[in-house]
Amino acid sequence: MAKGLFTQGMCILLREPVSIQDLEERLKAFEIVGRHESIEDDDAPETLVLKYREDVGGHLLVTPSRSRWPDDMGDPDESPERFVAWSLGQFGPLAFPGCLQRAGEQSWGWEEGGQAVAEHTAHIRLLISYVLGTEEIEGEEDDEDIPLVPEDYDAMHEMQFITRAVTELLELPQAICYFNPGGEILRGQNSLRQGLNYAWNHQLPALDMWTNVRIFKADETWSLMDTVGNGQLDLPDLEAVFRTDQFDPADVERFLRNASLYMLTSDEEVEEGDTADGPGEINWMAMECDEALSDPPRATMRWIPQNGSDPPAELLARGEAPDELDEEDDDDEFDEDFLDDDF
Repeated sequence: MAKGLFTQGMCILLREPVSIQDLEERLKAFEIVGRHESIEDDDAPETLVLKYREDVGGHLLVTPSRSRWPDDMGDPDESPERFVAWSLGQFGPLAFPGCLQRAGEQSWGWEEGGQAVAEHTAHIRLLISYVLGTEEIEGEEDDEDIPLVPEDYDAMHEMQFITRAVTELLELPQAICYFNPGGEILRGQNSLRQGLNYAWNHQLPALDMWTNVRIFKADETWSLMDTVGNGQLDLPDLEAVFRTDQFDPADVERFLRNASLYMLTSDEEVEEGDTADGPGEINWMAMECDEALSDPPRATMRWIPQNGSDPPAELLARGEAPDELDEEDDDDEFDEDFLDDDF
């Protein structure tokens, strides 16, 4: 889902449920402006509302849930309420079904991630919104059109603010770890603190705490590596296809991280056909793709090594933009079975 009613979302996985009073105690460094009582969700009956950018109507909404993270995101027929909640972005604006499972399977930066997924029984959701404020919570409505995001929208500031709240909530004795649905990444309290301290000390954005880098084995020769979560900072995710006997995956990961940082800090955009020095001390060429080769669905910039190697056709499939899809013509569709998660 795209940003809309909510612009950022993060989560805390819990060993057991917490009360709204527990949250108020842990978040006392923030200004709490109200509570919202839900009449539709028995597992998450209350939401704590924190002030964020009052000048533009921003709020941080913190909701403790007594149930496990709803990784299937609901079904239109079997669980329509959950499906509608997901479609509105209530599990995070970039969350996609299976995000927690994928995060556990690809938790390279924190080895305990898979175990944490299995152990959690409850969770806390954190969301930023500019249209769901105290007036609506108290039952008042404004007939005027309200923009979903302010004119001076700052995604980086949002990420830093919501991460501050996450670090406070990780102090709860019931907390297992931090989970970012849009970035499909898991981190324990110590792992997150170390990553944030490193970014702070080096004056860098904490990209590796907000986004994941994953690897898939396509066949015996070729692999795919991608980022997931760049959309939180309004950047395209990146993919790289490469022969496993020619490149070290660690070098490819470093290349994708550096490319993401470049896009975040540079005024120049990366476009179709651009080249960059990459792993192997060769040029890699950028390829604009309407569909990623793996979930979640999203447009990406795919990097191809320019060393004379010939990637399989499946790894060069660009997909089609959503408004150009033809349901009767699926010749260009990517075969999901082509990628093997068991790298």
